[in-house]
Amino acid sequence: MNHVPSPVLSRRRGFSLIEVTLAIGILGLAILSLVGILSATFSQVSEIMETNRALAGVTRLIGALDNPRTIVHINSGDTAATNTRFLHQGISTIDPAPGGAPNFDLAYRLLSTATTANSAVWLYVYDRRSVGLDRASRVSGGLETFDITSNPSSMEVAFVSDRNFTFDMASQRNVIGAPMRVRLTLSRLLVGQRTVVDVTTSEPSAARYAAGGALPADPKDYALAYLPVVAEFFPHDYTLPTGPGGFTTSEQTPLLIQNIVINR
Repeated sequence: MNHVPSPVLSRRRGFSLIEVTLAIGILGLAILSLVGILSATFSQVSEIMETNRALAGVTRLIGALDNPRTIVHINSGDTAATNTRFLHQGISTIDPAPGGAPNFDLAYRLLSTATTANSAVWLYVYDRRSVGLDRASRVSGGLETFDITSNPSSMEVAFVSDRNFTFDMASQRNVIGAPMRVRLTLSRLLVGQRTVVDVTTSEPSAARYAAGGALPADPKDYALAYLPVVAEFFPHDYTLPTGPGGFTTSEQTPLLIQNIVINR
């Protein structure tokens, strides 16, 4: 009887160079995909948080435009920690008779010339602590503690004379997080409206408003009972203004665009 020996299986000594290279490539692609997913997720979370801040800023901005005397006026280079001046005090032309003009008249004089991006009005909206850390702290027994609960934050709207809200301004005013800059221009809802009062009849004149056109300088000559404006919210990165239109060269996409109607 013949016995046929079974073939001896050869033992694999290791992976070939091609297999190792393919494995490393697949692992690298998986890591890159994971990094991309995480990056996109964090980016979306950041955008959502900034958009939520902008939405909160809209509410505060509407309140400020309804009462422009609450808008803080900051001079160029001013780093004061407290509010020393407000809009109607910093720009005397919007309130010729101090304290006597209605709030709508102040808002109208501020915004009526903002017909294009080059003549837009820029405001800043931010959260700030009303009390500095030097006054919010307590020292007892050589131990310094901070009473954060007694120093809540509030949202503030500010007008900067040269449109340049600096990092030093934010630091001295105890700004929380990054401020937002808001570009305000007249809304296209005005197009086709009869905006001028006829001095003879005291009724709206037949002329209709065209985009980019001028509104009456005096609020009394403005025929409508409301002023529609467009507010564009941008993240402020402390870059310098680039011209009459503000920060046009940064080519940023607005976080939020909101139509606001200011009523008489």
